[in-house]
Formats: sequence, structure tokens, C-alpha cells
Amino acid sequence: MRTTFFLLTCGWVAVSPASDEGRALKQSDVVMMYQTDEQTYAEYGATVLAWGGKPTPASRQAAKGIRLFSSVGMVTEFAQFHERFRDTYEQALCRDINGEPVKVPWLTDHKHEGIPYWWCCTAQPVFRQYLRERVIETMRAGADGLHVDDHLGTSGGLWLGICFCDRCVAGFRGYLKTLTEDELKRAGVSSPDQFDFSQAVKEWMRAATENEIRKPTGHPLWSRWTAYQCRAAAAFMQELRELAASTAGHPVPVAANAGLLWPLQLSDYKCLDLFSAETDHAAPARKWSARPLVAYRLADALDRPYAATASGQDWAFIKEKNLPGLVRGWIAMSYAAGNCFMAPHHQWCYTAEKGTHWYDGPRERFAPLYQFVRHNAQWFDGFESRADLGVVLPHRSFVKHTERWLELCDQLSAANISYRLFVAGDEIIDHPLVADQLKSMRLLLVTDRDDLLAADQQTLDGSVDRSRICTSVDEAVRRIQPPIRTASDAGVWIFARQNSGKFAVHLLNRDYDPDRDDAKPASRLKVRFDRSALEIGDSAQCVYLEAGREPVPLKWDGDAVEIPQLGLWGLIAITP
Repeated sequence: MRTTFFLLTCGWVAVSPASDEGRALKQSDVVMMYQTDEQTYAEYGATVLAWGGKPTPASRQAAKGIRLFSSVGMVTEFAQFHERFRDTYEQALCRDINGEPVKVPWLTDHKHEGIPYWWCCTAQPVFRQYLRERVIETMRAGADGLHVDDHLGTSGGLWLGICFCDRCVAGFRGYLKTLTEDELKRAGVSSPDQFDFSQAVKEWMRAATENEIRKPTGHPLWSRWTAYQCRAAAAFMQELRELAASTAGHPVPVAANAGLLWPLQLSDYKCLDLFSAETDHAAPARKWSARPLVAYRLADALDRPYAATASGQDWAFIKEKNLPGLVRGWIAMSYAAGNCFMAPHHQWCYTAEKGTHWYDGPRERFAPLYQFVRHNAQWFDGFESRADLGVVLPHRSFVKHTERWLELCDQLSAANISYRLFVAGDEIIDHPLVADQLKSMRLLLVTDRDDLLAADQQTLDGSVDRSRICTSVDEAVRRIQPPIRTASDAGVWIFARQNSGKFAVHLLNRDYDPDRDDAKPASRLKVRFDRSALEIGDSAQCVYLEAGREPVPLKWDGDAVEIPQLGLWGLIAITP
């Protein structure tokens, strides 16, 4: 049985997204996070429900014409799981190095019949049975798609030093057997069949010096343990994907709460058709952060759409300080980047002091932005970002140096350089570099070459001449002259998107005034184009679009156009 368990949970998953129309989301889709009433759907122009409950006749009627993804939770459904398996639920709990169960950190204020919300292990049969039952009942109820919250299961809690249950420890032996003799030697494992990782970690911790504090996550084999647990998570997600499809009788699109700013969240991307995720927006800084853009670019690199929301801490800050204008910037950035921000009609808030609470923002401030997208869908759907720089991102390096990579991307955004990420795989994700994609870029930024797998190093060397490679952000900024630009002090982010010769040039005003909770309007903003580089002919027609305003035809002044006034977000629509 345990050998079978290893084979199910530790092999690579090779799957392509399943969707009748290609992408699981269109760029003009308006995604509601939670189900609501018919009037709210209409006010926002909703087309997709991302985290819905099990469909009922009433909820289907209210959401008529809307694609419904029903949610199954791996850590948030402890109450239902306990009620289903009252006598055996303890078998399913994740265990720390001392064999004790572990609470879900953001649900510490939750209890069910006096029992804390424990983190459950997706390796344990009783919990796997519960999740399978939930998927089956959801599909039988008529959901159009499946959303999985906390999709990594056990591996999502690795930072807590889990899970040392009997199944996880036994499964790790099977993983070790897949390593070469040289890899085993470097890992200090002489006999995989007999290896007990739990015992090894305890012995390593006991060997700490007097002033040294050792935690399981610091053990020399923890990176191998991480790869094993992430592969197990991906394989189980593949099982749930296949179960949803077999229950429905046809392929079912699958989404997950995969906040890609945490590198391990990419590990099961092949099982997913879209990311529908909580993402840190740094609300307490009281300015628009470029961090969500990194998540959007990662999703593009993996060829999956991204429907974002902010974190529970972000929403708690927005509610406390009453800052809907900050949220409007989040919405605008998501669509300008070719993805979307789930309509914020009812949002989960969390702080350690207040626990779970909710934010219901002013829909009259939010809904017009979504209606703008729906009314101008022809300038969103089918458009792809035009990048001036390709950035080779080894996943191995992203795991080790996450903050450094996020800061690197922030620097590129600050310089208004449009970049494309090329994610290179490792022991956790299977995502090789593609030669033709690398060749398509005039310049590449390569900083951590040694963290590339040998095959990816060969692809890089065989695809791109060294003269086209930058090794630092400073060098990239010096060598790139963006083909679309404003005055350096204009405070405007530029997102250029292209479709068959047409351009949708999004202008995002990042001059946010915290006191006004809005962007300061920019008057007579001149936008310059390198028309030769962009292949924009002399007869190209320009129209300026902005939510709440009539379209404004623009005249070319040489290689520039002038925007009479930019509010938060505008779009220059260019037709050849």
C-alpha cells in the first residue's frame, strides 16, 4: 500500500489546461469571488463566480449566464470534516516533529465544538476520502468548474515544520529511492529503505550547540523533503482534477488559491487552468505596489490567467482606514496587465487582534471600472503584453531568494520597463525553457545562471548570443529605451498590449494621494511612441478611453499624442 501511495503522490504530473475555448478566463471577464444576489452580479457585469458554494437551484438562478466555480477547501472546512469523521478525524491531522497537531495560523480564532481548526494531512486516507466526496458532490450539483482553496494541502504548511505523520515519513523513503547514488551520498543517506526522516531530524536538533537554535526547516535534507511534499501535492491535485472530470462526464476547468508570490504555489500549475488567488497588495504602505504585477507575469509565464484579490490583512487595513480609492488602483493594474481583480463586493479580513471579519466596500466606486472593461471588451480580449526585456527566472533561485527577485521586478517596473518572465524548472516544477521564446526577445536578463538545470543552460546558450544578455537590472535599464514613454516625472505606469497590429496602451496613474484616496489627475499628458519599432503606420487612428468619460479621438503630433487629462486609468486604443 505504501509503495502505491508513493507512486501516486511523487511522480511528475503532465497535463494541459482543459477549457472548451482555450483560456479558462478571457481578459474582459468580470470575476466575483463569492456568490451574491442577481442585482449585484448585474451591477458589476459579472461573468464568472470563482469561489462559489455548492450550486443550488436558487443560486444558479441568481447567477444565470455566469460560469460557476464551486470551492472545496483543504484547511478551511475542518468543521465539516470533523462532523463527517467524528471518530477517526485525528488520524488525518498533520504532525510536527514532536507528533503534535498543528493549528491553521490564520484560523486560530476558529473552533468547532471546542476543537481548534487543525491542519489536516493530504497523505492520510481519511482526509483524502473527505476531499474526494466534496469534489463529487460539487460536480454532481452542477458546478461549471472546481476551485480548490489551500490547494497545496500538507505542503502548504511546510514553513510550520510539517508533516511528520507516519504516511509522510514512509512516503519520503520512496522519494529517496528515485535519487541517484551520488545524490544519496551527498544527502548522507546510505539506505533509503530504512531511512526515518523524523528520527534524523530529531537527532540533528539534539546535536545543536549551546547557543544554537535548530528547527526542522533548517535540516540539510529539508529541500529534498520540500520537493517530495510538493510533488505529492501536485499528484493529489491531479487525482481531484480527474475525479471532477469523470464525475461531470467532461473536462472541468480547475482553479486554485495559488498566490504566486510564494514560489511553492507554482508546484501544481500543470493541474490548473487558472489561478484565483489571494495576493499581497501591501495596503499599509498607502501606495500602489508593483508586487501584484510579478504574480501576473508569473501567471503569463505559465500560460494561465490570474484572478486576484488582496490578502486578508490588506482588506482589514482598507476597512479600518476606509480607502476604496486604493482598491480602485488594484483593479486597474490587474486589467492593464492582462489579468483581473475579483470584484470586491464582500471581502475576508484578518488581523491577529480581530480575527476574521468582513469588508463591504462602496460598489458605486468599484462597479464602473468593471463595466468599463465589459463595454470595451474588444480592447482586452486576445491582447498580449509587449515586453522589452525577457527575465530568466530559475525556480530554484526564486525559492531561495524570493525577496531579491521581487525587488528586481520592482526595479524594472519603477523604470517602466515591460518585462516577460521565463520560468525555468527544478526539482519541484517541470517547466523547461523554450528556445523560440528566448529568441523572440531582443534582450534577456540572466542573473542566476548556476541555478538553471543543465538542460536549460544548454537551451539558453544555444538560443541567445551573449551580446543580448544583461546580467544586472542597471545594465538592462541602460540598454533599453522603452518604445512608449511619458516624461520621466509623470508618475505613469505604461502597459502596452498588442493584438494583430492593434495596440491597447494602458496608462495607470500611480501618483496616489493618501489624503484624497485617489490619483492626482495629470493634465495634458504627452505620450511618445517609437512608431518605427512598434510598426505603427502614419495612418494609425487613436482613441482615448477612460471609465466614466466619452471616447476622445487623439491626433498624432509627430510621434506623440496628448491626453487632455488622465485620472486613475486610461487606455489609448490604436488601430492601424
